[in-house]
Amino acid sequence: MPDVGGQQNVLIEFVSANPTGPLHVGHGRGAAVGDVLAALLGKAGFKVVKEYYVNDAGRQIDTLGRSVYLRHKQLLGETIEYPDNLYQGGYVKEIIARPEDDR
Repeated sequence: MPDVGGQQNVLIEFVSANPTGPLHVGHGRGAAVGDVLAALLGKAGFKVVKEYYVNDAGRQIDTLGRSVYLRHKQLLGETIEYPDNLYQGGYVKEIIARPEDDR
């Protein structure tokens, strides 16, 4: 393969699985595409650095925590206004319903 990269630095940032929602095939596809792209760029003469981010902090996690907390209170029979800006998916209730040793 020709050395078109000339040892230029390239950073490939992989997509991370969204920790606040269900996994789907796109998460695996994004990781595979990122890895293949990095390998091709490396063969073409680029100096490649790969980074895969784990999004386990910040606003999304705070929103998930609040969503689970309020849904749990609802499931206990409390009348609560559940804001539209929280996660609406049924998976939030599934998190609560799982046995504790399965979480």
